[in-house]
Amino acid sequence: SYILNLKSYGLKIMMIKTLLAISFLLLLTACGRGGFDDFKAPESMETAQVFDSACAECHGTDGGGMMFGVFFALDPQGKTKQELAAKILSGGEGMPAFLNLTEKQRLRLAEYVFEIRQ
Repeated sequence: SYILNLKSYGLKIMMIKTLLAISFLLLLTACGRGGFDDFKAPESMETAQVFDSACAECHGTDGGGMMFGVFFALDPQGKTKQELAAKILSGGEGMPAFLNLTEKQRLRLAEYVFEIRQ
């Protein structure tokens, strides 16, 4: 009976780990989109709206990340606006590159990230 309970417990742990791994991979797939994004925003679009449209899917509306802040939380500390704007342009580490945003839009997004993550 004791051995049976241990086997049952082990199976439950294995199922939980498998579900977490699958969830993580699905989240990466949804956010990474192959490493590039064809997102375009009119220059007149408010920066918060650009963030909500292009970034919030992975980073959350407050930049705190998805899945209780475990994944993709934004941490701009120690970075400059220019460095964040360059990251928005080039992407990497699962983040798509936003090649169709203007430099002005990327700089505004970087500034917005600093505002929401203080």
